[in-house]
Amino acid sequence: MDYTAKNVLVGVGTLTVDAVSVGYTSGGVMLTAKAERVDKEVDQSYAPIGIMKVRESFGVQTNLAEATLENLKLVWEQTATIAVVVGPPAKKTLKWGMNSSVVEHTLSFKGKSPEGFDRTFSVFKAVVMEVGDMAHQKDKITLIPVTFRVLPDVTKPSGEEYGTIEDITSLT
Repeated sequence: MDYTAKNVLVGVGTLTVDAVSVGYTSGGVMLTAKAERVDKEVDQSYAPIGIMKVRESFGVQTNLAEATLENLKLVWEQTATIAVVVGPPAKKTLKWGMNSSVVEHTLSFKGKSPEGFDRTFSVFKAVVMEVGDMAHQKDKITLIPVTFRVLPDVTKPSGEEYGTIEDITSLT
């Protein structure tokens, strides 16, 4: 078996939602792929005669380390504009209320490829699926755990509905 150490990725990346950076993250950005499969069973065989995929899903999980009003608006799917008063005193206000809408976003995560290229994961359509507890604790970073569910964009060609992964040589 051959091993190639350079193919082991180490390092940080950046996450943008709707082409806007969410700032620092903690614990990285985790991409998940899940598939549910069932056995094909028939009366004439004691063993399954095959396996069929019946469902698949993709997700993106991270912990936002910048508890800004903009990030709270994003993960809580708020629609009100953040009001800014220049002051004095300066003030920013996010009105926070009920919203029955599901807001769709584009996601982009940038890191490095094994060859040292700039790798970009682009997701055409994602929604906030879960937001974890946001703990305000002494001597600890306040994190906003968020999970996005990646949805297919059925306007894209077959086999390209979720997004793209590109490795691009650096321009620098």
